[in-house]
Amino acid sequence: MTTPKQQFTRLSKAPNLDMETRVTRLKKLKKVITANTDNIIQALNADYSRRCEAETRIAEIMICTAEINHTIAHMKAWARPKVSSAGIKFLFCKNAVIPQPLGVVGIVAPWNYPFNLAIAPLIAAISAGNKVMIKPSEMTPMTADIIAKVCSETFLDTEVAVSIGDIEVAQQFSEQPFNHLLFTGSTAVGKIIMKAAACNLTPVTLELGGKSPVVIDENYSLKKAAASIVGGKFYNAGQTCIAPDYILVHEKQQQALVAALQREIKRCYPDVLNNVDYTAVINERHFTRLNKLADESGKFQCLWPLGSDKRDDIQLFPPLLVINPDAQSSVMQSEIFGPILPIIAVKSTEQALEIINNKPNPLTLYIFSNQKKYIKNILDNTLSGSVAVNETIVQFAQDGVGFGGIGESGMGSYHGQNGFNSFSHLKTVYYQSRLNFNDMIRAPYTPLKNKVVKLLAKM
Repeated sequence: MTTPKQQFTRLSKAPNLDMETRVTRLKKLKKVITANTDNIIQALNADYSRRCEAETRIAEIMICTAEINHTIAHMKAWARPKVSSAGIKFLFCKNAVIPQPLGVVGIVAPWNYPFNLAIAPLIAAISAGNKVMIKPSEMTPMTADIIAKVCSETFLDTEVAVSIGDIEVAQQFSEQPFNHLLFTGSTAVGKIIMKAAACNLTPVTLELGGKSPVVIDENYSLKKAAASIVGGKFYNAGQTCIAPDYILVHEKQQQALVAALQREIKRCYPDVLNNVDYTAVINERHFTRLNKLADESGKFQCLWPLGSDKRDDIQLFPPLLVINPDAQSSVMQSEIFGPILPIIAVKSTEQALEIINNKPNPLTLYIFSNQKKYIKNILDNTLSGSVAVNETIVQFAQDGVGFGGIGESGMGSYHGQNGFNSFSHLKTVYYQSRLNFNDMIRAPYTPLKNKVVKLLAKM
């Protein structure tokens, strides 16, 4: 088995991909993904011990094939040089921005959507003409093998390499002098990745997480809000970086919201233990972590006795509502990344904004309101990677719309043209006209030239 260093050396010596090759490879990638759909589903189910099949089809497969379709339809336009006039000061001259492949792009994928979050950035990097190295998560080994299989059936070994292995392999991977490195995962590991990349002056795109809040307008239907929140929060058992992390609701409506959420949970997941639509927690360590968060909060409501659904072969953690947790509690200080949902009563929108703004900038923010003034107030007075109004998590699946965090929730973005641009060098080129008047602003400065300089300075 080759090491990350050997893989990098091989790819770095290979030529970048021309447009015809990019299109051909992406078309084949879609075919290979489609042909391996059952294998992808089985791998994820094995890694999780129970992964909802519909969630895998939508979040792992559909989003990737849709991204391929969108990219193929637009990538030639993205790659076309953008030519513009150099303006009146440089009459008859032109400027151009020419996208150019960077070289070798590294992708470090997480375990929560292990196929999607390896393949989606791969699509962007290939569209820009790069070679790519992928490090799948060691916590989802079966899916890592499928990623390697899909890539080997689609690309030459001088175009894409997959580094399979543990934390030691991941460390070797992050030390390579990539031309760009994308990491998806926790803020703590993101800092380690960025430090390693800095040694090689490698630019990074970091897709991290954080505590994504939900704000509910007093006049909005709690039934509608509950349906959307339950659908987004408990998708993949809450193991989603853009899952609603906590809810801010007016104190007059808190009890009614709790009741609406409980009804919706019961409707969607009437039997957690035997319901194949409810995904398991990835492993024992995260299961223990979630139990600790629940125990420390001490104010939770659960439709099933906590622990009654634990099985030796599957780590199942039920949807759990935490009512008004202490602001300093672990459940309010760290990203939950599981099916625990704090519900906090506030007296006003101003108090809700204060709570949000006293925390690091979240990856996303959810607003439930039909009032433009209310929505604008939240948008204008918060800073987050993205926002969704009256729905949850589907913003990630929008074609052609960039996705990324800000501050502790990440930097840079990809998807659509944002991904193409992130993995390209946008080289600027100046084209001098045959009619060249630039000597009028160069020494020696005669009285006439000085007049020209003064005139230009005023323009």
